[in-house]
Amino acid sequence: MREGQWLLSGAVNDGMPTKAEVFIWHKPKGNWQFGLGLLAKPKTVRWMFNYELRRQSGTVPSLTVGVGLQEVGVGNPGVFATVNWALTPFVKTPSSLYLGVGRRMTMKGKSLDEGWLPLFGASAQIAKGISATVQMDGRKWHGTLSAKLGDARVGLFALKFKNLGLIIGWQSR
Repeated sequence: MREGQWLLSGAVNDGMPTKAEVFIWHKPKGNWQFGLGLLAKPKTVRWMFNYELRRQSGTVPSLTVGVGLQEVGVGNPGVFATVNWALTPFVKTPSSLYLGVGRRMTMKGKSLDEGWLPLFGASAQIAKGISATVQMDGRKWHGTLSAKLGDARVGLFALKFKNLGLIIGWQSR
């Protein structure tokens, strides 16, 4: 996201323990990004934030740390650190990649896992306005296929590559 932008996104998937999630993000000036996660089950709100420690420069990736939700569709609080590459300059098609680690926590800060879990994500435009994404949230693999419609994006979300659901998103200009 660019400075000053808002992002609204959501997912509905009966295979998710949360059933539905809505995320509202804002990136003010600087390296911070703040958000809210609204979960259908349990009916709760989670505060989230990211801080970009380093922006990508040439082939050196950006480095981001944050607090938010860890594990897609479950709603567990967590912390993470990722390295992120915008691959578009290298492969000549809109694409990105991230690698990192995450840890699920209770609201009181107790770890829900033995240690840090691996995080991975890759996204590429496969046709004009159509993107495919694969991600691993530390426990399971998921995929999306979405289409850009103006400032919005709509598509299918495959939780664990089994349960199909819908995703939507809108980003301010």
